[in-house]
Amino acid sequence: MRWTYFIRQKLKVAFLLFCIMACSVLIRVLEDKNVKSISNALLSMYDDRLVPASDIFYMTEHLYAKKFLMLQFLNDTTPSAVSIEQLAGRMKYHNQFIDSLLNKYEKTYLVDKEKMYLEGFKKQLAHYMSLENHLLGVSEIGLQQRVTKYRDGGEDALDRTIAGLSALERLQTQVGRELMADAQFVISGTRFFSTLQIILSIVIGIMVVVLVLASKSVIKKKQPFNLN
Repeated sequence: MRWTYFIRQKLKVAFLLFCIMACSVLIRVLEDKNVKSISNALLSMYDDRLVPASDIFYMTEHLYAKKFLMLQFLNDTTPSAVSIEQLAGRMKYHNQFIDSLLNKYEKTYLVDKEKMYLEGFKKQLAHYMSLENHLLGVSEIGLQQRVTKYRDGGEDALDRTIAGLSALERLQTQVGRELMADAQFVISGTRFFSTLQIILSIVIGIMVVVLVLASKSVIKKKQPFNLN
């Protein structure tokens, strides 16, 4: 029966077209998800890696500035209350910037290892600040003893603090590379889905053409042979 054959052929074509539509929708959803993941990764690279990296750089600069000022003071053979007061004012300037940058950095997204390194740096910084604050007393009484105590441990504590900040910066760079690798993987997945969509469309399109040609061939064969 010709009409049943036509229905079957139309159902096959409709089913294939439905498959194309379903695959296209599914791939589109997956692509949108991947695009969103890439967008989040790029935002994270800027907000949680690039900007904090500049904050770490500026914190390092302020720590080195403090080290330079402290060396100048320690090389003074006749330190006085005035020089101590001047040094305290300059140190306060740098300390305010360091505290502000550190508070800003703590609010960014940090992996567990970064949090561990950050806590270590904060402890080193707190230990150094206790030695620095002890040295920067406004009174000249016991000044020489305070200078001697700072020489014994303060310089090394400041160097360790700077080293701890450098370690945190290297770790952040490593995490940034891992995020970039994840983003590259997502991009490769998006390319795969796009390629798959093209392949499916071509394959199903060929199948539709084959079915149409086959139906025409069958119809032609079933036509009655008329004698003139």
